[in-house]
Amino acid sequence: MKQQSTKNLGKIVICTSFYAIMEVFESADTWTAKFGGGQSANWAMIPTMGALHQGHLSLIEAAQKNGYQTVVSIFVNPLQFNNATDLEKYPRHLENDLALLAGVGVDAVWTPNIDTIYPSDFIEITLDLGILDQIFEGLHRPGHFNGVVQVLNRLFSVIQPKAVFFGQKDLQQCLVVEKLLAEYFSEIKYYRVATLRAESGLALSSRNERLTSKGKELAAEIYASMLRIGNSLEICEAVTDLECKRLKQLGFEIEYLDWVSLPNMEKAKLQDLMIMDGNAINNDKTATTAVVFAGSLEGVRLIDNLLIPSS
Repeated sequence: MKQQSTKNLGKIVICTSFYAIMEVFESADTWTAKFGGGQSANWAMIPTMGALHQGHLSLIEAAQKNGYQTVVSIFVNPLQFNNATDLEKYPRHLENDLALLAGVGVDAVWTPNIDTIYPSDFIEITLDLGILDQIFEGLHRPGHFNGVVQVLNRLFSVIQPKAVFFGQKDLQQCLVVEKLLAEYFSEIKYYRVATLRAESGLALSSRNERLTSKGKELAAEIYASMLRIGNSLEICEAVTDLECKRLKQLGFEIEYLDWVSLPNMEKAKLQDLMIMDGNAINNDKTATTAVVFAGSLEGVRLIDNLLIPSS
């Protein structure tokens, strides 16, 4: 098998194993000057905070399969962290990220600095998130979704993509993105891509690298608990209580584990389901409810969800 290597030439990364050339830029002016804004071509954008893994690459693959040129942004957004320690510990591996992106044939990568995203004349936009900003992630991470909205507004305004791709693992964030697009960027097509999981069931996440080997093994129990709840909706509350106790015994600190309706994420009821199809679990095209989880293990905050379909 041919060995992969990359050369960072300032604005160009050449991946010698794939003979692909990838544009890497920091300035918004560079993007405008070189590409004339994303709307002049068939660009799809995949916003990231770096520390890339196969889950991110699955978003790129989905964009490519849909016929788009791909531009990936790498920016650790301080506005969406309500915990300074969490921001400080967030993994950053730019050179490795660029190698991964070149290896899968990404066309362009934007690595802006904070002054580019939030210049001195930066003005926040307003977006009514309704209950989404008050429950689950909105409740446990005050200001988080406002930070997400502000950074995405800046990213989309500069790149002007035809489409954007987001991972389902951040389900509540996906619902926020849908509201942002409907209000400010109705011309952008939105894709939500299913969560990529390890063989154990653990959802792939940049935060997983902070877990020990034992921690990763235990973290797979999140998915097992969600499956048990999803398969026992008639006695959901009792099963949820049992799973919370079980996870706590394994060392988890649980913020929430619940079954919710979509898209408002209010507590779900059996009437929220139409006809259950056990073979269609986790299908975002038919899902009307989801099991959602957030908690910490080994000091690392983890989130996950499982879509519950109807047909």
